[in-house]
Amino acid sequence: MSRLIPVPFFLAVMLALACNSSTPGPGQVRVANLIPDGVPLDVCIKPDSDSAFGTPLVGGGGLSYPQLSTRTGFDAGTYSVRLIAAGTTCSTSLNGLGDRSASFVADNPQTLVLAGRFTGTGNPTLSVSVISDRTAPSGSGSVLLRAMNTALGSNPQDVGVVGGQVFSPFATNVSFGAVSDYAQINGITPGSPTVTAPLASRDTGSGPVWAQGTFNNLADTGVYTVFVIGIPGQSGTPRPSMLLCADGSVNCSQNP
Repeated sequence: MSRLIPVPFFLAVMLALACNSSTPGPGQVRVANLIPDGVPLDVCIKPDSDSAFGTPLVGGGGLSYPQLSTRTGFDAGTYSVRLIAAGTTCSTSLNGLGDRSASFVADNPQTLVLAGRFTGTGNPTLSVSVISDRTAPSGSGSVLLRAMNTALGSNPQDVGVVGGQVFSPFATNVSFGAVSDYAQINGITPGSPTVTAPLASRDTGSGPVWAQGTFNNLADTGVYTVFVIGIPGQSGTPRPSMLLCADGSVNCSQNP
């Protein structure tokens, strides 16, 4: 004998199935140009299944060093990435570098990090990597900080907050190309428009300081990445430095 299923129950089940089978949204990807010895550049990105690149992602004057783009939606998958000189087309790669591969995931903010060197000798050469970001607020009265080491020729780095003569690392032993986990930094006044953060990066194990500076572009509950950048012994643009960027917006500050 058949049974009748109550209509409200049937509709609830169908709604749940529909929600569970929804198509994932695109990954939101931004590009970081952290190559200190290059010209302004742009990137061309295409699915591996496509035969040709389309138009440059950034356009206009491209990205100078050290600069991040806004985010663009990409479906999950494996892509070919071609670096080009800013203001040119996707037909020819910059310096004959050829194409690199990158994988994006769905429903997640990510950063395509361009690091390494174009000229000179020694490692590392050009590096193209994708890191997963977090844009959700960290909770009132705190910020989330992590560090990524893209500094040419640097030793593994400890990155932390400086208070008086005390260095309190939130990321330790971060080698070139590596990124730390997020760490919650407490003691922030809720509702403050900006947070002053004296940050420093130094060689792991109480080694020499790579860079130290004070940042004023933080807001409580924010999520940030500290990129350790630059070339040892250089001054001016490629100097040893830190770049503090908000994960949820195009808000970066370099210091020193």
